[in-house]
Amino acid sequence: MKKITLLLLVSFALFFTSCEKKKQCEQVRTGCVCVDNTTSTATGSGACSGHGGVKEWTTKEECK
Repeated sequence: MKKITLLLLVSFALFFTSCEKKKQCEQVRTGCVCVDNTTSTATGSGACSGHGGVKEWTTKEECK
């Protein structure tokens, strides 16, 4: 009887942990730093066009 009870508990535990929704995360652009070290909130084509171009993009992790 103890073995059956233990087996049922383990089965329920495995079922509920496997059914948890896994979050999917991705990096999302939030702006950029231009070549001349100015910053911008622009995230697309043409960002820093008057400042020598984009030096690096700033990002944040967004999970759904």
